[in-house]
Amino acid sequence: MKTSIEQLDSWLQNQEGLNLEFKKAENSFSNTELFNYCSALSNMGGGKLIFGIEPKEHKVVGTNLYCGTFNIIPNQIFQKLGVRVDIEEIEHPDGRVLIFHILDHYIGKPIKSNGTYWMRSGESLTPMDEQTLRNKLNQHEQDFSASVATGVTFSDLDNEAISVLRNILIKNNKKTLTDLSDTKLLTALELTTEKGVTFAGLILLCKKEKIDELLPCSEIIFEWRQEEKISHDFRKEWRESFLKIYDDIWKTISDRNSRIPIQEGLIQSEILAFNEKAIREALLNAVTHRDYSVQSQSVFIKADSKNLIVISPGGFLPGITPDNVIDKQAWRNRRLAEVFQKLGLVERAGQGMNQIFETTIREGKGLPDLSKSDDFQVVLDMPARVKDKDFILFLEKISHERQTIFSFEEIYELELLRENKVVNNLKNKNKFLELGIIEKINKTSGTKYILSHKYYRYENKPGVYTRIKGLTREHKKELILKHIEREGSGKKKDFRDAFPDLKVSDISNFLQELKDEGKIQRKGSDRAGYWVLGDSPN
Repeated sequence: MKTSIEQLDSWLQNQEGLNLEFKKAENSFSNTELFNYCSALSNMGGGKLIFGIEPKEHKVVGTNLYCGTFNIIPNQIFQKLGVRVDIEEIEHPDGRVLIFHILDHYIGKPIKSNGTYWMRSGESLTPMDEQTLRNKLNQHEQDFSASVATGVTFSDLDNEAISVLRNILIKNNKKTLTDLSDTKLLTALELTTEKGVTFAGLILLCKKEKIDELLPCSEIIFEWRQEEKISHDFRKEWRESFLKIYDDIWKTISDRNSRIPIQEGLIQSEILAFNEKAIREALLNAVTHRDYSVQSQSVFIKADSKNLIVISPGGFLPGITPDNVIDKQAWRNRRLAEVFQKLGLVERAGQGMNQIFETTIREGKGLPDLSKSDDFQVVLDMPARVKDKDFILFLEKISHERQTIFSFEEIYELELLRENKVVNNLKNKNKFLELGIIEKINKTSGTKYILSHKYYRYENKPGVYTRIKGLTREHKKELILKHIEREGSGKKKDFRDAFPDLKVSDISNFLQELKDEGKIQRKGSDRAGYWVLGDSPN
């Protein structure tokens, strides 16, 4: 973004209005007023607030406002209002000018400042009237992918991409579509209409030169780096019809894959760091849900040996958060989502995130992380390393022994329990209790649930179970006794797992006191020894 002096001079010829405001502000400007103007301009579709201009004469007079500090103001405005503002400093021949480029608010989310939704009315600010506010709140985002791409014709479509589309249909046994001519096929998929080619058709099928001209932001960029390195070791960019590059993107990622061996008794299997199904789902999800109005950003895929991150321009749609993204579905580009479903690339439109979470959980990698997302981008961080293979092996063992199958909802609940250790409520608690996967623990705040002793014993971490089961400091000696009674013996390692907040010397003191009281006794050597109850036979 760089405004020329000529462009600035042309704006000065215009009257102030809903999207243009001039302020003199030679030396100062109230922060309260600044926030209110940002709110009003954003609520009116975005616009420009220009400082250093005499508003009546539309003449540059210069401003000393935010000298040397203007670059920190956008973050302050975002933290206060949640709206993005870009600030530009221009040295005009008649003085220094600051231009605030204020973006339009998100659909259905008008901007409030100092407790009020502001709007422009003539040359003044005024609180938004009830009807206008209601209309803003009830706005729904248009489906960009279903709109017609002006200037794109059938001849701009890539024949190779159309051939790939047909091969996908054949592979996925979509017989009702494979016999159609190209024209009828693309119409059936709603990639073309009687008015022309839709943006979904442009993104999936158009020739590179047309994408370069009309939608260069649809490119996808992959970077690979060694752990802890800032700069990337490998980078590849794709800016072509998506169906032509879809397989190549996965191949590029797969070439850097690694195998993680999993041993269970005499049976050895392996897990790939980058799971093809999960990566393809994440890629389809990014292409489907990104905001194509953000022309300055592309979809980024950043990977190393620990994780793979997919960054998609545009934040979550209203009502969607990292916490409810699995339970709620919404489409920024619904036409694209439905085409992917018709092609058989996804099982059901809007279910991609569920598939991603299920894959990482079932491979023992834990939960994907969406916490770094904000109003401007969705950041999906997918773990590439196995965190707890024993958890999945334990569930497989229970499934085999009890002839039961765990749904995604069930393993998701159990994974949340594994990570958080204690939860207040579980939708599937009755099934889990019957299978012996969880236990109740009673506390003053009510019944809570933990993974069962059976699980921690399978993981060979009975000390962790002891710690979670009872956490009151005044009963630690009693817990040690209960642990030894339940397990038959106890090692110092078990008690370190049980009481990670204690020093080794504190645990040794507890054990010595119990020994002096005749309640436990030591067995074996100093290094390999263990503790048993005091009345155990020699």
